[in-house]
Amino acid sequence: MNEIFSQYRFKPTKETTKATEYEHIISRDIIYTQNTKGINIVLHPDTAESLRLVQKSGGPVHSTALSAYPKRLNGGKTPIHYGYSFKFQSEEELDQFLKWLDDLFCCR
Repeated sequence: MNEIFSQYRFKPTKETTKATEYEHIISRDIIYTQNTKGINIVLHPDTAESLRLVQKSGGPVHSTALSAYPKRLNGGKTPIHYGYSFKFQSEEELDQFLKWLDDLFCCR
């Protein structure tokens, strides 16, 4: 799957057992894939909100692996990193979404 990300200018920058971090080489935007959740990506909350994608997402996801993202409380006593998850049924769907993101990130 790394080939799809690199095709749209996302390079892997950090990998944990929970997630892989990718940085867009032009805009420097960070996205994550969750390694245990099928085909999906997690967008920064500001990105999801500015692109009006929050309602289309699978909802917020909280994880220490999303270390480049902001924190908020999620039922516990300490804040945790979060972003908005987008799930895909196939690599073709992921490919289309990453192409769309690449086009947007290159134009800002």
